[in-house]
Amino acid sequence: MQPDERAGGDEGTPASPRLGAPVGWIAACVGLAAAGVAAVVWAHAWHRPALQGAVVTPPAPTYDFSLRDQDRRLVRLSAFRGKAVALTFLYTHCPDICPLIATKMHETYGQLGDAVAHVAFVAVSVDPKGDTPEAVRAFLSGHHLTGELTYLTGSFAELKPIWAGFFIGTDARAANPEAGAAAPPSPGVVSHSAIVYVLDPRGDLRVFLPGNFDPRDLATDLRILAQEPGR
Repeated sequence: MQPDERAGGDEGTPASPRLGAPVGWIAACVGLAAAGVAAVVWAHAWHRPALQGAVVTPPAPTYDFSLRDQDRRLVRLSAFRGKAVALTFLYTHCPDICPLIATKMHETYGQLGDAVAHVAFVAVSVDPKGDTPEAVRAFLSGHHLTGELTYLTGSFAELKPIWAGFFIGTDARAANPEAGAAAPPSPGVVSHSAIVYVLDPRGDLRVFLPGNFDPRDLATDLRILAQEPGR
């Protein structure tokens, strides 16, 4: 066969187009685009703030309960579903850690901006004898928490299972009717666990912080969890 015959082929069949170079460029462009998207996603994840408290993995369901607030309204913890909740345990005559937690809660509230609409601050009493409605309202006013913190109280019998459900140690004791008849009870020091729990909008426990937490850390955790869906 002559060289011109090998090159000519069948005159009725058009020559195949040369796709190698265009396909290569397209593949390269697609690869670069994918790499760019991946870089953007990675950068977004890298800059996304992380939870600052001790993270509970997996998220833990929480004990639900109902108590009276400072205005004697019945409040159930699960009524706050759909919001991130900062939950702590206090008493109004506390000389040290409770005023500290209250001050830090107020500072956290002020750092939340628009996110505060999706957040709730809740305190449960560890002193059923001393935390009267009048004492609670005075405590909230004195720490600039009126309208910011829901303070829940109850009897010893009502509070005891709640303390147990949240692993709160306290030396509070049930009232003695005979002692109460002899003399009105006077506020005393109540030892108790100092902790702040952070619940997500589904009501699950996600994070906990110590009583001397940094308000910036609590504000960060509340903002992150407030963005998650509720049930």
